[in-house]
Amino acid sequence: MTTVKRLALAALACTVLPACTDWAGYDLDVASGKVPQLANMRRSVIPDPYAMPRLPAPHSIPSANPMGDVPERFSSAQLDSAAPTLANPYAGGAPQAVLARGAAVFANNCMVCHGAQGAGNGPVAQPAQGAGGKSFGRFPGAPALNGAQTAGRSDGYIYGVIAAGRGLMPPYGERVPHLDRWAVVEYVRTLQAAAGAAPQRAGNAPAAPTTAPAAAAPATTAPQTAPTTAPAAAPAPAPAAPPARP
Repeated sequence: MTTVKRLALAALACTVLPACTDWAGYDLDVASGKVPQLANMRRSVIPDPYAMPRLPAPHSIPSANPMGDVPERFSSAQLDSAAPTLANPYAGGAPQAVLARGAAVFANNCMVCHGAQGAGNGPVAQPAQGAGGKSFGRFPGAPALNGAQTAGRSDGYIYGVIAAGRGLMPPYGERVPHLDRWAVVEYVRTLQAAAGAAPQRAGNAPAAPTTAPAAAAPATTAPQTAPTTAPAAAPAPAPAAPPARP
């Protein structure tokens, strides 16, 4: 009896006797893989899909997405370190289509807490009316996105909050794609400008004063006044005489 026939009988016996192999048939595959005619691809010399068996050629130029690559996943505890690494592809020049997209995504995901104008007075944050006209809060409240505090955040930080969440806000990275997050950032910037808060693209905006500045004290001495008459202009030099002819 040849070796092939013996292994074939052994394989048939193993299929009849469950104790010869595990539930996935691994032992049977290993046994049959020793025969070239019955070999399988459990162990193969072919590289894994998407693997790079060789390094790029010298002086190769890497390609990059002009709209920015999707960043690696990060948590809300990493916002301060991740925000400076995120570049807004629409900063300072978002077309109208991007703003319209940001408004739609904002209305579907953000307005319910932050309000239509981003003032933090969305329907969820409004107090509910109970029996006897008694009102009670339903949600601790959402921060105002159109105020000076959020306007002082960088574009990357607002993007990161959308992706990873912060505090009581859950992460929206699974439902708001990469470019839609930047569209929401641009739309939030328009809400801030409409409310009179100057957006700081790079962050670190000066803190808004909590109290009005004190009025300046009146001057004790009168300021010097400008002279009533202008000083006489210096006379223009006389033109040089032409040379005499011979």
